[in-house]
Formats: sequence, structure tokens, C-alpha cells
Amino acid sequence: MSEFLNVSSVNVKQDILKAVEQIAAEPGTKVFYLDGKKINSKETFLSKAAEVMQFPTYFGANWDAFDECITYLTWCPAEKYVILYDHAEIFAQAEPTQYQIALDILNSAKEYWEANNITLKFLPITK
Repeated sequence: MSEFLNVSSVNVKQDILKAVEQIAAEPGTKVFYLDGKKINSKETFLSKAAEVMQFPTYFGANWDAFDECITYLTWCPAEKYVILYDHAEIFAQAEPTQYQIALDILNSAKEYWEANNITLKFLPITK
């Protein structure tokens, strides 16, 4: 039974990646891919997010700065943003409170961008 589940989860992940590739091909779309294999803390999440989303050098590496940058993004303008976060369960399990803060900020950013007629999608992918 577990072999079937493993095969099934791989197929689902491949389907998600294909869908993201299609979304990324749409004009005006910017996709950010966070490889969460080594993200197990607030610090590693913020560092990797800043790198992948090309945050400016003034990024303060704290939640307030993340909130500010994720709702600014003038350095990579787009009509649609997609954040694909692979292996999100590692951070979620290692630091559930900090992971929840990240989710709260991302949800807030989604609302901000929607109010400005820009889509922001956050797609955490777990095992």
C-alpha cells in the first residue's frame, strides 16, 4: 500500500510542476521556486526567499522586512506572481509557529495584490 501512495504522490507532484510550467509560460507571470529541502528555520526561509525573489540588498532578514518586500516587488514587476514552495513540510514541522507566520504574511500579501488587480499564488508542495 505504501508503494502505491509513493507513486501517487510523485505523479501528483509531477502534475503540479507541469501546471506551474504552463502558468509560467503565460505572459506577465513571474514564478519563484523555493526548494525547501534545506529550509528548516525562520532564518533559512527568509534567506532563501530573499535569494529566490531577488529582494533588494536592504532586506532586513526579519518578518517585517519580508512583509514589506513581498508586497513591493517593484524590481520584478508582473501581472501574476506564483510562489512554488517544494518540501514545505520541513519548515512546517521544524518550526510550526514561524511557518504559520510566513503563511500569514503570504496570505496578507495575496490580499494586498488582489486589491491591486494582481494575482499572487502560494503553492506549498509537501511529500
